Amino acid sequence: MSGTHVVLAAPIKEIGDHLFSMAGDWGEKALMVVILFSVVIAVASKMSVKAGIGALIGLVVCVGLYGAKDQLATAFKDEIANVGTSTTAPSAPPADK
Repeated sequence: MSGTHVVLAAPIKEIGDHLFSMAGDWGEKALMVVILFSVVIAVASKMSVKAGIGALIGLVVCVGLYGAKDQLATAFKDEIANVGTSTTAPSAPPADK
């Protein structure tokens, strides 16, 4: 009796990786839509220019923090890991006269 050997581990892993990346992409797009929707709701409920400007500033801050999440996570991890070590503050180069 001869049979065909089927190996499913690699294709299942690829499907799982694809689903996780697809869900991550949808999550990022959904986050932007929710933030934009909250800006529109804030402006519409207050009907003022000041509320619109404040909501747009909040939008810029949220998107900026989200875009820099990897750098912030690395900086936070370095800060926590190196609590006991002292680091010197960066200094400016001497001014040319």
